[in-house]
Amino acid sequence: MDNIINRRQIADGVYFSSITDSRYKKNYITVSFFDELSEDRATENSMVPCVLANRNSDYPTYKLLKNKLSTLYGASISTLSGRKYDLHYTGLSAYFLDDVYALSGEKITEEMTDILIKCLFSPVIENGAFPQSVINLERQTVIDDIETVINDKRSYAINRMLTTLCEGEPTAVMPQGTLEKANALTPENTYAAYKRLICNTHCEIMCVGCNDFKDVADEFTTAFSKIDRNNIRDYSLKISPIKEKTAEVTEKLSVNQSKMVLGFKSHSEDMGALVMMQKIYGGTTSSKLFMNVREKMSLCYYCSASFNEVKGLLIVDCGVEQENIEKAKAEIIRQLDEIKNGNFTDDDIMFAEMSLINNLNGIGDSAQGVAGWYIDHIVKDRIETPAKELEKYIGVSKERIIEAAKSCVLDTVYVLTSLDE
Repeated sequence: MDNIINRRQIADGVYFSSITDSRYKKNYITVSFFDELSEDRATENSMVPCVLANRNSDYPTYKLLKNKLSTLYGASISTLSGRKYDLHYTGLSAYFLDDVYALSGEKITEEMTDILIKCLFSPVIENGAFPQSVINLERQTVIDDIETVINDKRSYAINRMLTTLCEGEPTAVMPQGTLEKANALTPENTYAAYKRLICNTHCEIMCVGCNDFKDVADEFTTAFSKIDRNNIRDYSLKISPIKEKTAEVTEKLSVNQSKMVLGFKSHSEDMGALVMMQKIYGGTTSSKLFMNVREKMSLCYYCSASFNEVKGLLIVDCGVEQENIEKAKAEIIRQLDEIKNGNFTDDDIMFAEMSLINNLNGIGDSAQGVAGWYIDHIVKDRIETPAKELEKYIGVSKERIIEAAKSCVLDTVYVLTSLDE
């Protein structure tokens, strides 16, 4: 997949990108607003897309909008919200059949663009804010999202580890916000957050499908021309500093299975070697963590490693019995030492390359995958195709992988264990 992305500025801090690919029968449009992650703003920012996605001034109730979308061959409007490095992205997406495939010549793209713009810029307003009834309804969605993270102990453990691993940095903030702030959401503070996002934050519009999206670009240009965009928040992404001493945190909750997350940091600039090292270490079913810690030694129910190249974070998370925590920790560290000592084979390198080839070749399988890829690279200020990215990983030498492993320093160990220890 090597499509050409067309990106241009259409308003102050607003950029419109499009990729046309005849393989897709449906079009996918995302409108994302980027704010720095902040404890003060995260909950309110998360609430905004929930309020906007299900109604607008033309279709003021959930039922009316859903009925309209059902007449457009099951088109959908969905919320966007999450963490992207130090940023909180929020917004809406639209997914719909292209006009070419409409049975009766309906102008689906035009209608869906109009609906999406109305949801974004013409929401239902009462007394200068969002209706209390809407806030009461959608507040529960935000609460449910927060509780989902809390109840999924694997996600909870990773988020809790990040608060220590990246202490004092925006990445440490949970993008869903907190239950306390969710319960304090009002029509006024949610509307203020909406105005802040629409008027003061960086915006990326991404369109992927078989359409050329020229008319879509024109409609968004007109829509944003009516918005008073000012004091646009600039953002910068910074690598996470390494602590002088490894931080260790243990938390006790009512859990059946303990969770352990180890956070390493690297300031190496050899991203190709770091990604290859992560794959060999814990990124595939042939990796050292999977084959040794999980399979041969049976120390963990799961054990894998992920890498955040912007922040320089190598994160290992595992599910483990209480009595195996120290053994698993020691073996996880030892397996990284194995790579530092060069104890891996050419086959290990080949399997890592094959995994990356499969992953990157699969980006183009869906319009959503393509949109996510390019939004991520726009945020990193490094727009390139998956094929170009792949060049960084093919042919990385064993010596470079060893040096990448040596650059990783254990920064934080987080353990979530049972109250009945």
